[in-house]
Amino acid sequence: MKARVLFSIVATLLALAGCRSSTPNDTSQAGGATSAGGQTQSGGGAGGVAATGGDSSNRSGGAGGSTSASGGQQGTGGASASGGTTTSSGSSGSSGSGGSGGSGSGTTTASGGSTGSGGQTGGGSGAPDASIAGTGGGASSYQGPCDVLAGGCAEAYSVARAMTASYTGPLFQLGKASDAKAATLDVGQTSDHKADMTTWSAYCGGTQSNCVIAKIYAQIHKGSNDLMPGVWKTPWNPDCSAGGYTCAAKFTIESATGLPILTTVSPQEYALSGDNYATGINGGSKAIGIMYNGKPLANQTYCCGTFGLTHKYNASDTYGTDFMAALAYGWRDSGGCCIAVNCSKANTYCVGAEEEENNDLFDYGSSPVENAMVVTQFDPNPSATHGTVIAYLNGAQMLSHSPPAPLSRGNYPINAGTAIHLGGGGDLSQPAPVLMREGLITNNVMTASEVTAMRANLEAFYSPLKFPSP
Repeated sequence: MKARVLFSIVATLLALAGCRSSTPNDTSQAGGATSAGGQTQSGGGAGGVAATGGDSSNRSGGAGGSTSASGGQQGTGGASASGGTTTSSGSSGSSGSGGSGGSGSGTTTASGGSTGSGGQTGGGSGAPDASIAGTGGGASSYQGPCDVLAGGCAEAYSVARAMTASYTGPLFQLGKASDAKAATLDVGQTSDHKADMTTWSAYCGGTQSNCVIAKIYAQIHKGSNDLMPGVWKTPWNPDCSAGGYTCAAKFTIESATGLPILTTVSPQEYALSGDNYATGINGGSKAIGIMYNGKPLANQTYCCGTFGLTHKYNASDTYGTDFMAALAYGWRDSGGCCIAVNCSKANTYCVGAEEEENNDLFDYGSSPVENAMVVTQFDPNPSATHGTVIAYLNGAQMLSHSPPAPLSRGNYPINAGTAIHLGGGGDLSQPAPVLMREGLITNNVMTASEVTAMRANLEAFYSPLKFPSP
């Protein structure tokens, strides 16, 4: 599937799976305010600020449950009351009773009061419920994109926030651009699930470009699906075999949000370590869903998708094995890229899926949308010969039809691999430019209402941004 790729002065022409160039270029949020004892209550009554928790698997206090409150007024006889104990996955525990009040005056908390009993542990599962809060305080109602999907995510990544309330680990890792052997820095989360922006400056000497994104942490299958910069030479370039951070993206902060945004240019691209297959993702001909949240690259013609499931970079090409979100501009003829994610016009933007030559795309105009939430899905259930590809842009459905078979090549239904590629095609040749805040993969087809809910979730979290319908 070789093809020639043209480059313009403005940008490098980039290719996706099967489109190759003969030119070698290439903290869990605290539930309300975290309390180590609640607010001081007169007489040791129930109340207090909701204690730590706030995600769907760790809530403290239950509904109406008091947290640890100091024993009434500070004086003799006061008693510490313990709050409701942890409830699981969003169901509320029963209220804990406060300690008995102490009488008298004094400057230190006296002992002797009885300890209030904790709330019972509640069971159940589900997304965080905003109604769950202890009396006198509110537990978090934070939801990430994975929390609004009934089936959850098979995998999720973000350099800006937690994709699900239950993920409390670091979002990404910084490395020194000038020294791949230097100690790295994990960027974690603040109490409201955003990237912690307080540590990068000291590490990077106050300059963003002094650092690179050395790792993007998997938020569902922690560790096994982490994304790393390429360290290999792909069959048709780029050559990342020098290792280190040769193909790592420079650290960048989006001015509109004050949060990181992954910004790749050639030859920067990411995959699992060794380009291994991912854990927990169906692949094959089963249902697939991909969501990409980022920005289109204005007026750059390239033939590639940006994020999704593929075969390994050094595996033989098999038609239909790559299923990646496409967000493209313009087109090239057979001399520029004969196998491409091509819009129908030279000055048109399009969105859809790149499926290893089965390109399902929809033109949406001559101007890029301000920000893009692309949802591309494969539904194998319809009676159509090859199933159905469904694409949305910022909540609006763009297309829904059976993938066309490659011309003169017979019928090749989608049979996606489970390698995860970000910023590169199926063989990671000719990297795709990426401006990505977050992305997720599902093992099922999202409903239209779930896509709408995800858009609302993005607009609520990234409040300075707009995701207009095309």
